[in-house]
Parts: sequence; structure tokens; C-alpha cells
Amino acid sequence: MKELFVAFALSACIPFFHSCSEGKEVTANQVLMNWRYDAPATKYWEGLPVGTGRFGAMIPGSVGHEVIAFNDETLWTGGPYNPNNPGGPEALEKIRAYAFARDWLGAYEESRKLGSDPVAVQRYQPMGRLNFRMEGHELQQASQYRRSLSMDSAVVNVNYFLDGVKYNREVFASYPDQVIVVRLTADHKKKINVSGWLTSLQPSATVRIENDEIIMEGTVISDPGNEYRYRILPPEMRWSSRLKIVPEGGSMAADHDKLVIKEADAVTLILSGATNWMAWNNVSGDEKKRCYDYMSAASRHTYKELLKRHLDDYCPLFAACRINLGKEPDPRMTTTEVLQSIRNGAVDPAYEARYFQYGRYLLLAAAREGTLAFNNHNMWLNDLEGRWQGRWTLNINLQECYWPVESTNLPQINESLLLFAEQLAQAGERTAKELYNCRGWCAHHGTDVWFNTAPTDGEPVYATWPMGGVWLMQQLYDHYLYGPNPDYLRRIYPLMKGAALFCLDFMVTDPVTGYMVTCPASSPENHFKDEQGRIVAISFGSSCDNQLIRNLLRNCIEASEILQTDPEMSSRMSTVIQQMPPHRIGRFGQLQEWVYDFTEWDVMHRHLSHLFAAYPDDDVTLRSSPELAEAVKVTLKRRGDINRGWSGAWKINLHARLEEPEAAYNILHTMLTDISIHPSPEDSDVTPSFEGNQAIQGITAGITELLMQSHSGEISLLPALPAQWPTGAIEGLRARGGFGVDLSWKDGQLNKAVIRPTQDAPCRIRAKKPVRVYRGGKAIETSCKEDNVVEFYAKTGWNYVVE
Repeated sequence: MKELFVAFALSACIPFFHSCSEGKEVTANQVLMNWRYDAPATKYWEGLPVGTGRFGAMIPGSVGHEVIAFNDETLWTGGPYNPNNPGGPEALEKIRAYAFARDWLGAYEESRKLGSDPVAVQRYQPMGRLNFRMEGHELQQASQYRRSLSMDSAVVNVNYFLDGVKYNREVFASYPDQVIVVRLTADHKKKINVSGWLTSLQPSATVRIENDEIIMEGTVISDPGNEYRYRILPPEMRWSSRLKIVPEGGSMAADHDKLVIKEADAVTLILSGATNWMAWNNVSGDEKKRCYDYMSAASRHTYKELLKRHLDDYCPLFAACRINLGKEPDPRMTTTEVLQSIRNGAVDPAYEARYFQYGRYLLLAAAREGTLAFNNHNMWLNDLEGRWQGRWTLNINLQECYWPVESTNLPQINESLLLFAEQLAQAGERTAKELYNCRGWCAHHGTDVWFNTAPTDGEPVYATWPMGGVWLMQQLYDHYLYGPNPDYLRRIYPLMKGAALFCLDFMVTDPVTGYMVTCPASSPENHFKDEQGRIVAISFGSSCDNQLIRNLLRNCIEASEILQTDPEMSSRMSTVIQQMPPHRIGRFGQLQEWVYDFTEWDVMHRHLSHLFAAYPDDDVTLRSSPELAEAVKVTLKRRGDINRGWSGAWKINLHARLEEPEAAYNILHTMLTDISIHPSPEDSDVTPSFEGNQAIQGITAGITELLMQSHSGEISLLPALPAQWPTGAIEGLRARGGFGVDLSWKDGQLNKAVIRPTQDAPCRIRAKKPVRVYRGGKAIETSCKEDNVVEFYAKTGWNYVVE
């Protein structure tokens, strides 16, 4: 029976894979994208994640009593609230007086008065746990146990033998139906004896049975861990969940709060959940109706229909990008065994390709059209606290989650970030006005589902940084650059304009240098020493702020020209750019982090905010500004490679931009088995780490940058190919300017690339050796203004082959 359902799942995906390759000049012969284990999870984070973008679950794969924790991305403590400090404008005036007097300690201490109330954001919350017990099943009696996650189909499979019977379990989360589905089968009739029930960590949870459904409802706790200093918000969230059990054959009966099935041939469990959250300032939703509607619609379909609807939705999205980095050393090895071999020094290109795809898989599981943005500290949760409150962190983490979205052909995922930014901007208008007396909108370093845009968590080194929204605009504008669409540009332009208006109002003139600067300003989470050796963090015009604002204003100017609007504001932005501090090189040859060449408190700090100009922006590049690019190299060397997680992933991308493949790969190889930047007891060394999993997306983006880059008006093929990947191929990449890119290489050299324009536009290609361009099998005329660079005018409807 297991083979029947697995074959059905794969057959639904295979036709799409074949259709992707037919008639193509480049084919990436991708290995099966799966994680596979020979034992159940012993810790929560060893489980296998599934999700609909909104509704997620972690599958441990236990033999007897399975406990599947499930969550809704909108379930949080508290309710709509105004976090802004009414004394903000007065504190702002004093901070600036201290800063312009070069009293950095005074500015630092005064910045505490800008903090939000409550000090911390609210906490993401668990909804419930689906329990089912297979009667008489224990791990000790089972044999040939296997569990796996197929990223190709987004299906978790668990199977084992017991008393001569093969049992199989399939689990998936359906985006079209917004439910989680579990299928229990055996290769003998009448062998499924199972009881199912729902529980929750929420003390308010109540459970009842209606017909063949278990219904669990509740609210959330009010003050986990007593973290919300100064003010405790009353809980306004309500949630509802439903479990429907559909047996095939056998009997089903209620036993208190459980449904018990005996001697069934197969059993399907359907799980739904919902909350009353509507928007950052609205909790008027009907969670019971939502949950009922999800279940009612899904339960009209048979299991095969539910699976087909899931696969028809998911498979084309995941298969849009395929990668082959080399052969699998030993296909018989479990993922745990592969991890250990890599730690022992082995190179496993197939595992590296899987890791690349894992970043894409998680994005599809946790951020889809109509959902909120990828929660950078996991939508998956099994406690009442959550890592870093489960918040969205806006000073690198959330942004890094979205780095591979455009280049690896998941442009649909951008919609989740756009919906998030639209709500953030609404709340951020209030913060801009009440805290800083500015137009437009702003956001600081962390937020929750109520979109707290004030400085949170108290400590100015991370709290006093109103550039979170500015950074998000770079990512949203990137979506336009990858697929120029005037309708999309018209939608995001008000967000960009609002962020720019805040910057124009927030910036002031430094009376000493005459530069237009942000004040107060920090370099996220890094301190410096003042002249007396005291540890401080607040100054003005930090390099990170300058780089982010230059990027925003330049993009706004370009967008206003395309949309033919706001010429006066555009002129003002051009003037301000000229008045801002330039990039500076410090006394060690490093790209300077602050307005002055302060002594760093932590030379090897994990944040690299002042390197934004080199990646993800392209304001500093090897060819346009070689001296500054060299300063970036010095900065990376001084920072070192000890910090991993999202920090290490950022370094991979930076080294790729600097065309330093070995430096990038050395970090990558280490991070494949340990991405945790904040080790925690629940982390595991037998599965790819889930800690701060935006590092996984950062690695996916980094592998792309090693193979193909598109910035500075050109597409660069194999700019930083590591020696460890001598032969390979990748299909379905996307490049800025509106181009699809497939490429293959052999013995470390470009074999062939295919450029697929989505609009008529100039195309500039950079390679490591001279190339020619063909259309329809015939060479076309190109111009060559630099060695190994060709330019031509590309037209839609044609594929251009580069050899």
C-alpha cells in the first residue's frame, strides 16, 4: 500500500519535471530532493516540517503515539496596541543635542527613552497537538523503520514493519485546501486500529466531539515568562481547530474526547485551524466559521483528490528551479549519516543541492500568496515562549529569508512580504508621527502580529534603528527589477514613497560636517568605544543607514520616472543623496561602519550591516569601485568566519560578489552541518539545524550567487564557481532585467547557458572566457566592449544560447 501512494504522489509531479526539460538546451539531472532517517525524532526540531504558508505542523514520526504540534501564523499573545512613547519627540531633541556635541554616552542613554511600551513585542503561540495512537505499536517491536520528507512533493512518509505487516503514514499540508492531511495504511486488510484526539498547551483549551469531528477551541495566555515589562496586554486572540477522521472499513466510536477506529483498511485524518485575527488593528474575524469552512470544503474530497490538489499546486512551483551540483557519494546513506560524513571532511554535492532546495521548500511551506511574511524564527512552535518571541526581526533576518525568492524562481512568495509591508506601513505611520514627528512611515528592528513599529527590547544598540522598513523596500523593488511590471510598481510605489518621506524628514544637517545624516543612528547590534573607552552605540549617519537610504532614494527616483509622478520629490531626493556622507575607508583599510572611525567593541561581530552596499545592493562592486570592494574584503577578514547562522550565510553571498569561491565554500561547507549562531539545547546534530532558519534561505541565495549573478546591468555566468563543483547544471534561475537563465558547466568551465527574455530588452552577459550567442541555431551579432563581455538586444519569444 505504501508503494501505491508514493507512486501516485511522484507520478503527479514527474510529468511536470519532464515538461520542464523537453526541448531545453540545458537539463539539470537533479537527485531526489529528500531528507531520510531510520529513526523517529527524539526532539521537536528533529521533526519534518510541513505548512500551507499559514498553517504548519512538525512531524516527528513516532511509531506508537504520534504527537504532531500544529500552529497558525497569526496566533499571538495580546491584541492591537499602541507601543509609541508619547515622550518621543522631546527625547529625540535631546538625543540630537548630545550627538552633535559628540557626547556619545549621553546620546546612548537618552535613546532609551524612545523605547516601546510594552518593552518587548508579544509572543507567537502554539495552537494545538494532534495525537494518534496505533494500538499495539511500539518502536522496539518495529523493524525497517524509515521516515522521510520529499521536497519534490512536500509529503512526509513514515513506514515500518510490525508482525509481518507493513504500515505506512503520509502527511502533507495543502495550500489549496488549507488543511493538514494524514493518511494511515497497511499492506493487509483490517490492520488499522487507531485512536485520535486533540490537546493544547493553552490552559484555556476546551475539547468536544461532534459527529465524526473533534473540536478544540481556546484563547492564549496573557503573560508568558513575565517578559512584558511595564504593561501586560489582555489576550484578544481566539482560535479554533477541528480534526475529522475518515475510516475506510472497520468501525469508529467516541470514547470521551477521543475517536477510536478498529479494524479499518485505511484512515484519513484532516486537521484545520484558524484564529480571529484580521489585521494589525483588527481581531473581528470569526475563527469558528473559518475553521469550519476549511474543514467543510476539504472533507468533500477523497484522499486521492486532496493529494492531487496539493501536488498540482505545489509541484510546479518547486520544480521551477532544478539543480545538479554533482553525484551522490552513497545513495544508501541516511541524512544523519551524510551529516556526519561532511563533519568528517567529506564533500557531498548532492547534499549541497538538497540544502539549496530546502531553503526553497521552507519558503513554500511558510510563506505563500495571501499569508504573512516568512516568520524568521519559525512558524513551527511547540512551547509558549518561542525563540526571540517568534517575532519578525527586521535588521537582517526577515530580509535574508527572501534573498532567494526572485533568483530561484519563487516570485509568488513576494506577495507575502508585500502584504506584510503594507500592514507594517500602516502601523509605521503612527510611529513616524508620534515618536519622531515625521511624515511617511518607519519600523524598527523587531515586530509582532500587531505590527509594533516602535524601538523594542529596550537596549538602544538594537532598538534605536528606524531603518527596518527602508530595508524591506529594497527587497520589494527587487521583485520589480526581476520582472518589470508597471502595475506592480504602482502598488509598491506608495510604500517606497512613504519610507522615503520619513527619511527626508528624519535626516538633519550635522552642524560640523554639513552632511545630511540620520540621528540617532546605530549600526545594528554592534557597539563602539568613545574617547574615554566607554561602550556606547548611538551616533549619527551610520554607514548602514546611509547605504539603505541611498538605495531607497535611488529606487524611488527611478520608479517616479517610470510612473511619471512626483518630480519635485524626486529632485529633492537627488539633492539629499549628494548631501549624504560618502563611503569611507577606515584606518585598517576596512569599509567604515560609523560616521567616524570608531574603535569597535567587538571586531568580529556577527552583524555586517555596513556591507549592505556590496550585497544585497550593488553600490560597491569589484568593477565599479575596486578600492571600496577591497575595503569590503578587509572587513570580512577582520570579522572572521566564527559566526554562522544568518551571519555566515551573508558572508557566503558577500564572498560570491567579490568572486572569492573558496572563501565562500569554506563557510558553506561548515554551515551545512551546523548553522546555529545561538546554540540551544533543543537543537540537534542529526538533522539540518532549524535554529534561526533564515540561514538556510541565505545559503540558497549564496549558492545562486556563486553560479549566476545579475546586478550592475549585467548577467554574470559562473562568477565564483567553487572547485568542489567541477561539473553541474541549474535550470530555472531568474535574472534582474526580466530574464530566465539555465546554465551547465563541465571541468570548471561554462558549457552552455540559455537566456530566456520575458520582455524586449538589452542583455549584457559576462563570462570567464570569450563566448558567442546563438538564436535558433545561428550566431547573432553582439558588441564586445570588455573582454569576455557580450551585449545584444534580446526579444521575447526567443531563447538565446551562450557558448
